[in-house]
Amino acid sequence: MRQYLSALPESVMSAPRWWVALSGGADSVALLHALAALAAEQSTPAIHAIHVNHHLHPDAGEWCQLCQRHAVALRVPLVIADCEVLSSGRGLEADARRERYNAFEQVLEQDEVLFTAHHIDDQVETVLLRLLRGAGPRGLAGIPQQRRCGKGCLYRPFLQVSSTTLRAAVETAGLEHVRDPSNFEVKQDRNYLRQVVLPAIAERWPAYRETVTRAAALQALIERRLSTMPLERTETVMGEPALAVDGTLDPPQLAAAIHQWLGESDIECPDQKRLVELARQALTAKQDRSPELVWGEHTLRVWGGLVIRASNPAVAESFPKELVAGEAVSGDWGELRWESAIAGPGLRRGARLQCVLSGELDRLTPLNRPQKPLKHWCQELRIPPWWRPYLPVLTSQNQPVWLVRAGPLGPESAEVLEGSEGGLRPMWRLFNAV
Repeated sequence: MRQYLSALPESVMSAPRWWVALSGGADSVALLHALAALAAEQSTPAIHAIHVNHHLHPDAGEWCQLCQRHAVALRVPLVIADCEVLSSGRGLEADARRERYNAFEQVLEQDEVLFTAHHIDDQVETVLLRLLRGAGPRGLAGIPQQRRCGKGCLYRPFLQVSSTTLRAAVETAGLEHVRDPSNFEVKQDRNYLRQVVLPAIAERWPAYRETVTRAAALQALIERRLSTMPLERTETVMGEPALAVDGTLDPPQLAAAIHQWLGESDIECPDQKRLVELARQALTAKQDRSPELVWGEHTLRVWGGLVIRASNPAVAESFPKELVAGEAVSGDWGELRWESAIAGPGLRRGARLQCVLSGELDRLTPLNRPQKPLKHWCQELRIPPWWRPYLPVLTSQNQPVWLVRAGPLGPESAEVLEGSEGGLRPMWRLFNAV
């Protein structure tokens, strides 16, 4: 199986650690054993494996055990990630994929590489499915061999190998692997394509794999050319990615720019008709209007001359209720870290703080500024309207001392504030604002 690996670039070979996405299927088993064989021949990063248990099949527990046996045999540490697949309305396959990649992002540390066993048949199926859904060049470019994933990246070394070849290699070696009967059900689009459509295509065009992947490579070149389009990228005060609205464009041109911008974040774009309508509204809406487009788990909002990938502000409801200045914390709501206050005051290291949301307060007083209604301060600070009731406000002895993402409050905050020497500023990063 070692011979089926594509040449690995230096960035992959020099990674601090390798991970293998191990489902237990023949493809991922082949990948794990191929990489283990490579590691036996030459110096490689340490190999770990991750198995994601979606709890969707009655044999899921047995699949975990099978993966564990392979990991033990190869002396590879295995992480088993349990997840709950909640419906988003996009279909079971898409929802399971979302949870799977969330699990991958959780284990990947800086510059680590996760290998997945996608092969040429996966590539063909992906391109054809996206064609049938009306995708543009980015979608029709298919599965990239390498892309970012959390703090690390994904790498797919089997994209030129067929599933038949991998399965034959595993069976010849006598390696046990999962045979998921759901792969033969044709209710899912991908399975229907695999079991019904592609066999018919193969009878007429036996070289279809090579021609489809060649077409995908041409689309990738077009996408690369489009990616050089000048886009004015920015972000909101809350760290949400945004694109400046170019008033010189017409709606189809602005829609194309939005499509290109979304593609940079590996997001499945909404259909072109809806994008053009959002672009039209972005160009014509009055200042007090905030048009939006919702699809799947994503939302675009137009506000302040920007098209914004809006986050869900309700995540702030799970922000920690108690904090210690200088101690980093993270959770579903994101990550809070502390930086030295280089210019202006900061919070005293070790100060014990409580947190409330801005929606619980009527007025706030930024340090050395007049007292105003919260709404007025938020407008001045350019905080998007949907965030204004959800801003974390740090308090000390029941007095507001810091508005996260804005700055110190006063005058009551004097006891926990220090000058730029030794003071700390809280820095909140939303996990979905990337």
